[in-house]
Amino acid sequence: MTDPSVETTDEQTKPSVGKRIMRAAIIVAVLVFVFGWLLPQLIDYELVWEALTNLTGPDLVVLLVLSIARVPTEAMVYRAMLPGLRIRSGSEAYLSSNVAANVMPPPASSIIQYAYFRSEGFDGKASSTGAVGSFVFPQGARIVLPIVAFVVLLITGNADDEALIITAISVAVSAAVCVLLWIVGRSEASARWLGAKLGRFVSWVMTKLHKDPVGDLGDQVVDFRDNAFAIVRERWPFGSIGVALNLFVTYLILVASLRAVGIEQSELGLALIFASFAVAFFAGVVIPITGSGLGVVDVVMVSALSASATGNVDTNVIVAAVVLWRLFYGLLAFFPGMITLTSFSKKHADLLRGAASEFGADPETVESAAPVATIDPEGQSPEGQSPERQPE
Repeated sequence: MTDPSVETTDEQTKPSVGKRIMRAAIIVAVLVFVFGWLLPQLIDYELVWEALTNLTGPDLVVLLVLSIARVPTEAMVYRAMLPGLRIRSGSEAYLSSNVAANVMPPPASSIIQYAYFRSEGFDGKASSTGAVGSFVFPQGARIVLPIVAFVVLLITGNADDEALIITAISVAVSAAVCVLLWIVGRSEASARWLGAKLGRFVSWVMTKLHKDPVGDLGDQVVDFRDNAFAIVRERWPFGSIGVALNLFVTYLILVASLRAVGIEQSELGLALIFASFAVAFFAGVVIPITGSGLGVVDVVMVSALSASATGNVDTNVIVAAVVLWRLFYGLLAFFPGMITLTSFSKKHADLLRGAASEFGADPETVESAAPVATIDPEGQSPEGQSPERQPE
């Protein structure tokens, strides 16, 4: 593993303007396609706006409280991976990484989390485990969400063929993930073999994208195995509770958004809302255009809710509810996140750039999400670095 605190030269950190513009242009193009062309073919934005302007004060208060309550649940997931991490620091790490998650594909948010953990004094291996684990753990939960939703639909008598197909896909993906984890956990040799195969595949993808290959990832997979498996074995109850609580609060925000625009229980029940929520988040994992699933999750959620609703529910009202959910789920935290990320990047520019290198990404990956202070000649952040420590 590389040390992100090593000196970084101007040549290494000089941002490629062309690459940054191209990366941003692709993401913007996808979002414009989804929100500027695809959705207008199905909905009327004027009616969506009308539904949003009819919200009452108590509805907005409930949504705001749920949105604020969700932030520390993210910090709980981080702390499950890094015992001893302060909830305040974990909350700031989430707010900052949320900025990248909403505008950039993975691993931008993990890079920012890694840098935060390093600034808190955790060593490279522990920080890598925290960043990767806090990404993989929630993603794994989202993969199995359709299975949980199918059980809920069976219990409530709402299961149908479409739900069975989606559940089958979820089971297949979950099985593939379990096989990979079994290979990694079987022995160091098998983990190194998988890392070599993964390195070849990633290098093939990178060359197709006209980027430098990453080489053998055997050492990285072994490091992850040695560090992550021990923490998961010891901390999985806390991780499971943190992720479950986080997803539950996120689901409650969706329910509150639907009720706020006037969609009643008789028109769209809690079980069907949860099934739509599960399918949308599963789609966000499978098609990761941005880290938060912006665009993909929203379109799938609108489609699933519209198909599940009974009676005369207007699709425009459902879209208004999903827009409201997206606002209080992630976009509301975007603005304080810009403040925390800008402040952090000025104090720990070297950690951010070193973290990008640790994840095999270009330094401008983070620079395009927030302004990053110039590294001083010694390659140190203005306030220095905290003493390294291991998870408690």
